[in-house]
Amino acid sequence: MYVKVDNNKGGLQAALRIFNRMVKKEELIQTIKNRRYYLKPSEAKAFKQKEAVRRRKREERRVARQKRYNN
Repeated sequence: MYVKVDNNKGGLQAALRIFNRMVKKEELIQTIKNRRYYLKPSEAKAFKQKEAVRRRKREERRVARQKRYNN
């Protein structure tokens, strides 16, 4: 993954923003963190379920907050 630095279009700062956006989109940092240690299949399954519950609760809070502001 690379970004070409063009001095006419913002230079280094713009290139860094683009690069950071690309890394977030590809989820490289999260993949590296997840592969840092070996997880047994049962632990991986439990982790995925816990993450799904966390995402669901966060989404429910977001929807409730939107309903409160829309009324």
